[in-house]
Amino acid sequence: MNVFKKLHTLFITVLLLVAGQGCDKMIYDDLSECPQGVDFHFYSQTPCETTRNYPTQLKQIRLFAFDENEVLVGEYPFNDLTLSAENLQRTFFYRLGTFTFVAWGSNDFSAYEISSFKVGETTKKQMELTLAQQAEKPHATVLYHGVSAPLAITDRSHLGTIFDRMDINMTEFTNRVYFTVHGLPSDGSFSLSVVENNGAFLFNGDFARSTGWLYQLPLENEGKLFKADMLTLLKLGENRSTTLAITDNKTKKVIYEADLVNDLILNREQATPPPYNLECERDFHIDIFLEYDESTWMIVRAIINNWNVVYRDIILGN
Repeated sequence: MNVFKKLHTLFITVLLLVAGQGCDKMIYDDLSECPQGVDFHFYSQTPCETTRNYPTQLKQIRLFAFDENEVLVGEYPFNDLTLSAENLQRTFFYRLGTFTFVAWGSNDFSAYEISSFKVGETTKKQMELTLAQQAEKPHATVLYHGVSAPLAITDRSHLGTIFDRMDINMTEFTNRVYFTVHGLPSDGSFSLSVVENNGAFLFNGDFARSTGWLYQLPLENEGKLFKADMLTLLKLGENRSTTLAITDNKTKKVIYEADLVNDLILNREQATPPPYNLECERDFHIDIFLEYDESTWMIVRAIINNWNVVYRDIILGN
């Protein structure tokens, strides 16, 4: 009887060990029912970085799959993410053909809208992501975009369980700008505004047509200078007519106006080029120095991320 019990225990143990090894390790005549799919690994790395980063603010990702004709074949949302070198997001995406995947990421997707789509009909070129209006004002949150390399899937139903791995580099599409203005009278009242046309994107990451988005912030008096709260803007670009203006609230007149990118961040008229580029830098600390001369406000200097920008004989506001 003891021998029988020992053999029974050994049989159960072996059975559990074999079962635990997975579908592809079992001895089956038909492996077509074994699970297959794609694991996705998300990271962020700019052209200036040598290692991968895993942004903590990237909490939500919407992943879209397109076939070789760029027709949408599926969407996979991921929420409550904590990205890391070990993190993989598993999907059971398995169909024959060649596919690419487009990912949009944020910490709060309520700030964005994706154009209407229908699986099996809508193409990649027909899809856009746009900034949503909230209380009639734009409120951009962190935004990332990534596109995978093509993935070819062939018939492998006889091979058991297989999960391909796709690594997708998520490029940040948001910039944070911090403004400080020097030279204004301490007893004055001023505000700052930015108008940009960068509120809509195609699924390949290019700009889509967009109406102007107006951001307005008060300038708070801090002794001899005025500061604005951090302003989050979408993907700053050269020659995009992103207009910065400072307004005297008492007279309602604009006393300073410039192109935020062309005239300040990437000013090409300086003796030395900026020590950064828009592909790699996401945060800009901008100090603007104004002087009042003969009823006219003039910019004489700006400091952007410790880069000194000097202006000579340029009148920019009345």
